[in-house]
Amino acid sequence: MMAQPQPTPVNSDVPAARAPRRPWLHGALWCVGLGLLANAAVMLYTRQSASDLTFDTRAFAQGAPVERMLGARGIYMMPAQLGPNHYGLYVMDVDAETICVYRASPDTSRFRLMAVRTFKYDRQLEDVNNDAPTPREVQKLVQQQKQREQVENKKDDVKP
Repeated sequence: MMAQPQPTPVNSDVPAARAPRRPWLHGALWCVGLGLLANAAVMLYTRQSASDLTFDTRAFAQGAPVERMLGARGIYMMPAQLGPNHYGLYVMDVDAETICVYRASPDTSRFRLMAVRTFKYDRQLEDVNNDAPTPREVQKLVQQQKQREQVENKKDDVKP
């Protein structure tokens, strides 16, 4: 008679499967965190006196006087995802009317300036790169509608 093969014992010491590690994400988050920390340092450094720094129980956006409002005096930062695996930072200077885009490089733990643009004159444009209906076409449609309404109102006034 042939011997039956014995089942192999189950090893219970094997760890459970883990999610794959993403070292680039760890570095990118550190770069964004360092950027936010730099922003906070600049904000505190540019303060003229410590009495400016007041905290109120109400929301800052609800009727806070301009002199007492917290902020970076016209400089705003926002983290951004620039691509599927690329992260960065937007910096907008309202006073200089400029926006900057930085890319975080997790390999070297540095920021790289990608683009800078002033939007000073962009805000004065009315019609650029628009599909139909363009603003002028909409303006003509609104004028035609107003003319029709005036004609209809005159007809209603004429009826006895």
